[in-house]
Amino acid sequence: MLNRTKIIATLGPVSNNYDIITQCVLNGVNVFRLNMSHYHNKQHVAESVDMIREVAHKENIELGILMDIAGPKIRIQNNFPDLSVKKGDVLTIGFRDSDILINTKLEFKSIGNGSKIKIDDGKISFNVLKKNRSNQLEIESESDAQIISNKGVNFPNIVLDVPVLTDKDINDIKTGVNLDVDWFALSFVRSAEDINFVNKVLESCKTSKPIIAKIEKPEAVDDLKSIIQVFDGVLIARGDLGVEMGFEMVPIIQRKIVRACHKYGKPVILATQMLESMIYNDSPTRAEVNDVAVAVEQSCDAVMLSAETTIGKFPVETIKMMQSIIMKIEDDISEYSDYKGLKSSSIDELDIQSSICYSASRISNRLGIDTIIAMTESGSSALSIASCRPKSKIIAMSPNKAVCKKLSLIWGLNTVLVEDFKDTDEMIRKVENQLVKNKILEKGSQYVMIAGVPVGVSGTTNLIRVETIN
Repeated sequence: MLNRTKIIATLGPVSNNYDIITQCVLNGVNVFRLNMSHYHNKQHVAESVDMIREVAHKENIELGILMDIAGPKIRIQNNFPDLSVKKGDVLTIGFRDSDILINTKLEFKSIGNGSKIKIDDGKISFNVLKKNRSNQLEIESESDAQIISNKGVNFPNIVLDVPVLTDKDINDIKTGVNLDVDWFALSFVRSAEDINFVNKVLESCKTSKPIIAKIEKPEAVDDLKSIIQVFDGVLIARGDLGVEMGFEMVPIIQRKIVRACHKYGKPVILATQMLESMIYNDSPTRAEVNDVAVAVEQSCDAVMLSAETTIGKFPVETIKMMQSIIMKIEDDISEYSDYKGLKSSSIDELDIQSSICYSASRISNRLGIDTIIAMTESGSSALSIASCRPKSKIIAMSPNKAVCKKLSLIWGLNTVLVEDFKDTDEMIRKVENQLVKNKILEKGSQYVMIAGVPVGVSGTTNLIRVETIN
C-alpha cells in the first residue's frame, strides 16, 4: 500500500528539470510546491507547471501543485552582495542607503532599543541600538556571520504594519489561476480575515481555489481556531514560527495545531528542516528521522521538503529516505494499533455526509474490510472520510480531474479518475471494472462504498454499501 502521509517537494534549481521531477515522483512525491519568493518570471512558473503535468501524464498519476504565495516576507534584498560580519560590528539596516538592505520599506515605529533582529531562520542575531533620522536601525551583531541575499529577516515580538498581499502576490495568484494550480498557500497569516484578501483576487478571476494558511506568526497562533475554520488547510511553518515565538515552543505549538486541525477535519502540513542535513549529506541525523516519525504518528496529512529539494545535493535520495521513514512508521502503527477516528464530535453532532463517512470508517474497521471507495464530485466526502483516519485504504474516485489532483495532498487518499455515471448500478459496475483493471482490487474482494444518490450531484453523500467484486 502507498504511504498515507503525503510528501510535498519544493522545486528549485537542482530539481526543476524533467528527469529529477520524474525521479521524485517515482520515489514518492505526491505534491510539488512552487515557492513564489523565488519565482520572478511568469514564464518560469509556467515551465515548472508544464513539466510537472508532463510527468504526471507520462506516469499516469495525479500530482498536486501547491503555489506558495510569498506574502509580506521581509528579506535581504535580491542580489545583495555577500557581507561578512564580525561579532560586535555595528551596522545599519533599512530599505535604502544601509549596510544591510531589506526588500520592504518600514517605519520601525514599534521597535525599541534592545529589540532583536533575526536573519536566516534565526541563525544570525542582532541587537537594536537605536533608530536614526534616516529611518534606519543601528544594530550590533551577536556573532560572526555571513549575510546573503534573499534570506528572511524577522522582528520577534514586534507587530509590523505590512499588507496581507503585495502587488507581486496578487499577480502571482492570477498567474496560478491561469495555470490552474491546485492549492494556494498564504504566508504570514495573522487572522482569519486574511483569507478575504485572497478570495477577492480569486473572485476577480471568476474562480475559487482551496487556500492553506501558513502559521508562522504569534497572532495566527492566538487566532488559531478561527483560522482553521475558514481556511481549507494549515501549514505549520516552523522556521519563522520558531524565530518569532522561541524554538522551545515549536513542539508545543505543533501539537496544538495538529490536534485543532483534526478536530475540525482540516488537512495539516508540517514543514521546515524535516531532513535538513541531507542538503549536504546523503543520510539524515537520527533526530531528523525521529522528527518525521513524530509527524507520521501525529497523523499529519503531509510533510514538506524545502531546501532539501531546491538546493540540496541529494534531492532524490532525500525523497527516498522520507518515503522509507513514513512507510516504516506507518507499518509499525498498523501492527500495534488500529487507526482511530479523529473526529472529536459525537456522531449526533455530525452532518449527514460526515456521519456517513464516520460510519463507513467504523464499518470497514469492524468487518476487517481493507478498502473504502469514496465516489466524490467535489472531493468533500473524500476529505471527510480521510479525516476519520480509518485503518482501511481509501480510494477516492472522481470524474473531475481537478478534484483528483487536489486530493493528492490529503492523508490516506489514493485517487482514480473515472467516467461519469447515469445511475447507481452503472456506477458500481464501472467502478468495479476499473478497480480490477488498475489492479487495485481482485475479483472476490470486499469493499465499503460511500456515494451520493442521485449520482453526479455534488454534496449529496447519503449512501453506504458493502459490496463484493464478482
